[in-house]
Amino acid sequence: MRKDLLRKIALLLMFTFILTMTCIAGCQKAAQKPGQPPVVPPAPLAPEVLKYKQEPTISLYRSATGNKEQLKLEEYLKGVIAAEIGPKFPMEALKAQAIIARTMTLALINYEHGAGKRGTDASDNHTEFQAYDNKLITDNIAKAVEETRGQILTYNGKFVYAEFHSASPEKTASIEEGFPKLKEKASAYIVPVPTDGLKNAPEKYRDWTVKVPKTTIKNIMGSKAGTLNDIRVGQKGPSGRALTVTAGSASIAAVDLREKVGFDKLFSTYFTSISVEGNNVVFKGKGWGHGCGMEQWGAFTMAEEGKTARQIVEHYYPGTTWTQLYK
Repeated sequence: MRKDLLRKIALLLMFTFILTMTCIAGCQKAAQKPGQPPVVPPAPLAPEVLKYKQEPTISLYRSATGNKEQLKLEEYLKGVIAAEIGPKFPMEALKAQAIIARTMTLALINYEHGAGKRGTDASDNHTEFQAYDNKLITDNIAKAVEETRGQILTYNGKFVYAEFHSASPEKTASIEEGFPKLKEKASAYIVPVPTDGLKNAPEKYRDWTVKVPKTTIKNIMGSKAGTLNDIRVGQKGPSGRALTVTAGSASIAAVDLREKVGFDKLFSTYFTSISVEGNNVVFKGKGWGHGCGMEQWGAFTMAEEGKTARQIVEHYYPGTTWTQLYK
């Protein structure tokens, strides 16, 4: 009699367990929309993220004077937003810029030694860190920073390399196209996504022509480049940007060529053609900047269409997690 009772109890417990697990699986499937990947809970925050219990103070190198300033992160960000995007953008685009500038600042400080050779956390030179100009701060810019205070993006519990740029044609770039050295660190979320920034961007961002002296390109590519008469785009990346430029038997990474010519002279690596005219190499292209991460004019368009700052940043950095770091 006792054995029969124990057997019935065991069967009842097994049945209850199976029923419970079936219900859990069913609830998860119900919450998941058809065609979407499984919902994965955010990873625990890494130690370098968790250490920011409150707003930090950072050091900033001022290129005009060589001075090093100490200032609160949120105050620093106001100057970054002012210099990088300006006050004429919609509020939600300004807030999106604040979130990614905050994220990028902390990623560079924790993973790339800040401003490196300057011996500071940050620099006001946009080729070294992020642009900064506290004289251009407006009420709207200050409000955008204050309303996103402490908000960042994380991936797998770590700070996101929240790269951003001005304008892209149709879609943004993969990390390999803009920052090949960061491929192992950011390829999971810096991927091509649809964008529509050229709709509202200034005309100069849509199509441009840049003439560079042949001697300059020859010095960069070396003697193996020959006469340069056959210079062309070699490989292209998934967004259509050049990965390599070839001439003669020489080949150079497009991002390296752009850097050596000058980021402010050769506006992007989205080349529609490269040719030789007289003593010049003529580059024709579209967009402005490296193409990775948030397109600022795309954020403008999305904000005008009613998207929130959080929707904007989650579009440009898919798979990342919006995180409140401190309040």
